[in-house]
Amino acid sequence: MDAISIGLSLATKYAPGLIRRFGGDTAGDVADSLFSIGKRVTGLTNHEDIQRELDQNVALRAEFQKQAAQLDVDLEKAYLADRQNARQRDIAMMNSGKHNWRGDILAFASIAGLIAALAFAFFIPMESGPARDLILILGGALITIVKDVYGFEFGSSRGSKEKDAQLSRRD
Repeated sequence: MDAISIGLSLATKYAPGLIRRFGGDTAGDVADSLFSIGKRVTGLTNHEDIQRELDQNVALRAEFQKQAAQLDVDLEKAYLADRQNARQRDIAMMNSGKHNWRGDILAFASIAGLIAALAFAFFIPMESGPARDLILILGGALITIVKDVYGFEFGSSRGSKEKDAQLSRRD
């Protein structure tokens, strides 16, 4: 069994909150981390033995879940720090009188691409099949990109809460 399958199996059974972490570039790292937590908590090295031990021992299962929850918190902090660093870079550029053309071009290109994909899907007659499916998949990917652009530029409810908390700590 490969590492991602093992990690996903552990997440599915014992840490379902981490399943969302298996959709990106870090899936392998998350899987390895979960397997390492399982090995550390149980003292075992075989994934089947680890799952069997976690099924049978409530205390070990609770410890695994606690450490998996901490992993989720750490991953979320890293994500937010990365986004904050990018925002700070943009602020520094603006303060130095420079404009972030790269960001503007990427934002406009993703929005234009989404509009084009939607126009193509809805207004150009096309038979059902792989080509139409590809256009729809591309449209879905572009929706995610546009959502991320807006989330970065205008903040998210989580980002707004953190900003409010930071401002209240300053007072």
